[in-house]
Amino acid sequence: MSLIGTRRVQVTWVFYPAIRNGLSYDGMPREVDEVILADHASEPITSLNNQQDIERALYRQRRPTGIAGRPIVEKVVPLCDCTMFAQVCRYAAEFDGLRFRLASGERIGHWRVYENIPDATEGYPGHKLIGEVRTEFADELLALVREMRGHR
Repeated sequence: MSLIGTRRVQVTWVFYPAIRNGLSYDGMPREVDEVILADHASEPITSLNNQQDIERALYRQRRPTGIAGRPIVEKVVPLCDCTMFAQVCRYAAEFDGLRFRLASGERIGHWRVYENIPDATEGYPGHKLIGEVRTEFADELLALVREMRGHR
């Protein structure tokens, strides 16, 4: 059992039927669901234990009846750990429950990661720059920042 209780993650995934004729899953529809990690929540989201728990939960909850196959997880994003109690979430009203967000950068092919500031203190106008990164690494950096700094 986890040391920190549970964590909620948002998972983008596709259910890939077990077809043996070499079809790719590129044209299949993507799903976005929330999954609660409990058994290995204190481990990083990218750990093998958490990946198996996510696939197992998606398979049990969302598998189409009568179709053999498995869920293929494409993206996992940690969610706010206080959104279960929206009345105490500092970011719920103004920032849709998000502490960190992406915005386009000043240079072509770059994104900026910002931390939303609910109480505009310390001279920041509602957000603070965390860093700027190339477009292909933006989602991974945002997931890493969310996981390391949390939403407390």
